[in-house]
Amino acid sequence: MWMLLALLAALFTSLTAIFAKIGIRDVSSNFATLYRTFIVTICSALICLVTGSFAGLQHFTWQNYLFLGLSGVATWLSWLCYNRAIKSGQVSRVAPIDKSSFVVANLLFLLFFFDETTHAGDPLTICMLVLSMALMLAGTLLMLDRKPTAEKGAGAWLVYAVLSAVFAGLVSLLVKLGLRGVSSNVGTLLRSLVVIVFSAGMLSFREGFGEVKTVTRRSWLFLTLSGMATGGAWLCEYAALNAPGVNPVAVNSVGKLAILPTMLFCRIVLGERFTKKTLAGLSVLVAGIVLIIVFGL
Repeated sequence: MWMLLALLAALFTSLTAIFAKIGIRDVSSNFATLYRTFIVTICSALICLVTGSFAGLQHFTWQNYLFLGLSGVATWLSWLCYNRAIKSGQVSRVAPIDKSSFVVANLLFLLFFFDETTHAGDPLTICMLVLSMALMLAGTLLMLDRKPTAEKGAGAWLVYAVLSAVFAGLVSLLVKLGLRGVSSNVGTLLRSLVVIVFSAGMLSFREGFGEVKTVTRRSWLFLTLSGMATGGAWLCEYAALNAPGVNPVAVNSVGKLAILPTMLFCRIVLGERFTKKTLAGLSVLVAGIVLIIVFGL
């Protein structure tokens, strides 16, 4: 069941990137982050109401609130950087870097959940996990395929993409720590509320809310779809991470398979073209993902 949930999370994640790319064309990254999170919050609240998850709030400790709150801050920073990256760069170039968040996330999981991630320190598992991460990193670097350009500030997307990956890597660990013994549905809602607070504060400070009047129907539609896809990805990923005895590295790695539908959508929907080097990098990246999943089971 956790594998199915993780695969669904990967699919929703890929849809999030495509919808966000289309919806963010005419709006600022701050506004896009706030509105997407607003949609996630509504979806999370409705699911909590339907499933009766709010009753689980009585079991929350200060540690749950602390780590889920920190995961919300890290999520906001990751989204902010990611939205700025895809606004100026191609999704097919930003997505592989964003998926490299596995380096940070998996190293942290190895540190804090060593027995769960290495089968109690099994040497073969450790070697395969290291090899898998090396393949995934090599694939990411091959897919980067940064094209030289004389345009001022044209490489800003790369900086934002790297920052997005770093913060996203922290999110996975903080979520795992924050969900100990509590409902994943409520955890999703609390995390999204934190993101809303920070997003609203940033938008108010930098640009104000006057942009709402100029947002096109197209942007409203695709940002809404992006938010719904994000909510689906969060709920599925949270449920998978919260499954008893599950290896968090395996869950995190399954989520990286989102790169496959993302690249497919980039080609079909956005019309982005790939070089042989990019396709070779994609193959190496996927090989690393599959290897780490097999040895993480």
